[in-house]
Amino acid sequence: MSTKVKETTLLNEIEVQQCLSISKKLFGDGYHSKNFFFQSNIIKLLALKNNNIVGFLTTKRIKNKIIIDCIAIKYRWQKKKIGSLLANYFFKNIVRDDEKVIAYAWKVNNKIPAHKINVKFGLKKIKSLGKYWKRKCNKSFKCIQYQNSCKCECILYSN
Repeated sequence: MSTKVKETTLLNEIEVQQCLSISKKLFGDGYHSKNFFFQSNIIKLLALKNNNIVGFLTTKRIKNKIIIDCIAIKYRWQKKKIGSLLANYFFKNIVRDDEKVIAYAWKVNNKIPAHKINVKFGLKKIKSLGKYWKRKCNKSFKCIQYQNSCKCECILYSN
């Protein structure tokens, strides 16, 4: 059975729990909250395999910009084109012709996991925003990369 994309602004309780589970494993406990996924101004794209969420992309519009908040794929589904499936849907069906696309990517251990997909879909690395998450890291959420201090750098991408 193939992977399908579901576009929604409203998630049910089971979908929220599945997204929170993915987020916790990838980013740390509390990076995303239940309230985040219940916000109706955030567009959620869900990658579904056998009615289970294997990945998600969240985005929101602010004036003439659309911001990719997060692309998260379960570990065992990474490197299987799920992120590309979500990004392809996003660029074909969500982004308007006059919108500027903005994405923030983590850089950790000198690697940017989202770099390849950002470039594949026409986003360019604009600049480093430094330790953007430093104030929140391991305080408002338990970061999986934290080792006595914030290790992640934020990289801004745009079209």
